Amino acid sequence: MFNKVRVIHMAVNSIAEATKDYEERFGMKVTSRNQLASEGIRTAVMPIGGDVVIEFIEPVSKEGAVARFLQNRGEGVYMSGWEVDDLDAAIKALQAKGVRLINAEPEARARGANVFVHPKSAHGLMIELLQKPK
Repeated sequence: MFNKVRVIHMAVNSIAEATKDYEERFGMKVTSRNQLASEGIRTAVMPIGGDVVIEFIEPVSKEGAVARFLQNRGEGVYMSGWEVDDLDAAIKALQAKGVRLINAEPEARARGANVFVHPKSAHGLMIELLQKPK
């Protein structure tokens, strides 16, 4: 069902500090930066090889899921994006096994919502399901 990990999302207090450290220590380079006002976050993407990336996520306020994650757990892996061949088939297979999903309803997906495995179904790791590019 799963092909590979495509993205590791890291919650950080400061994108500037985190990306500077990764550039200096690991020779990585930022390829894109975004501010997602609707999500209350800033992001920076660094390729780690092939089509796999690390995406640093910094909250822009003390509200929201990423800010709560940092307050409760500190910096670290926030979630991971896993590639699947067929998103609909993956959703059905996981639901049949009792895996709790977030935004798997057709209405949410029609609005462009991503599908996530709830952390309570994956020992604390939120998993984003990503369909393989065609």
